[in-house]
Amino acid sequence: MKRLLILALLALPGCEDPALGIGATISGGGVSVSPTVSGRVGDVGVAVSG
Repeated sequence: MKRLLILALLALPGCEDPALGIGATISGGGVSVSPTVSGRVGDVGVAVSG
C-alpha cells in the first residue's frame, strides 16, 4: 500500500485540482490516521488512501 501512495504522490502534479488530506479514526484501541491523495485526471476523479 505504501508503494501505491508513493506512486500517487509522484503522479499528483499531473492531476487537476490535487488535494492531500488526513483521515482520523478514534476507537477503543486508540487513534488511527490514514493519508488520502485525490485529484482529477481528465473527467475522472481519483483518490488513493493508505
